[in-house]
Amino acid sequence: MARKIGFSKVPWLGVLAGLLGYFFHATMLSGGSAIPLIAFSVLMALLFWLSAATLEKRARYDEVFRPMRADALLSLLGALALGAGCVLRFSSDGTAAKLICALGVVGALALLMSGVLRLKPNAPSAMLYVPAILYYVCKLFFDFRRWMHDPAILDYCFCLFALICFMIAAYHAASFSFDHGARRRLCFYSLCGVFFGVSAMAGQELSSMLIYAGGACFCLTYSIQALGTGK
Repeated sequence: MARKIGFSKVPWLGVLAGLLGYFFHATMLSGGSAIPLIAFSVLMALLFWLSAATLEKRARYDEVFRPMRADALLSLLGALALGAGCVLRFSSDGTAAKLICALGVVGALALLMSGVLRLKPNAPSAMLYVPAILYYVCKLFFDFRRWMHDPAILDYCFCLFALICFMIAAYHAASFSFDHGARRRLCFYSLCGVFFGVSAMAGQELSSMLIYAGGACFCLTYSIQALGTGK
């Protein structure tokens, strides 16, 4: 279906959109107008929603996921970036921050294992997605306490949207292990995860950039699978 309507390149359009979002975000943080960033974000979210809405509804694992070299490669890149980012953040003050970083490393390894197992026809265990989902949940709560002291919502909203999309995309990817997936939702949240993940990297320190880049890589592979592209 994706090929018939010409949307087979949408995942890579998400990457390009993310790079443009990064530029608009960096420009805004440097004192530029926020209007181009907001308008572009709304436009891309609408395009991603339309792309997902055109897909046929599929719930079984073998109807959406299939062995793909690009899947394993992107999972490897995502795991390396997420794991490295968490390791760099491990020196953060506080036991809670260290525990969350350790959970992130475990989540990165588990998502890498799920990507490797997808090279085989059988669905990987849904438990492999759980550490990453828990990591994103914990990071959301931990970071949001810090963001609450920032009166400018645009300073942190892209980080917030990115983490939410990472978490929901991983959840919907896991649901296919039970053959109760939602292809359209997986596609939408994965594409948004790519866009917001790359856009959120603007103005971040290296550890945070790696964490968001890792999440964007995992979302990219989910969107490629959902849209039925790649080999």
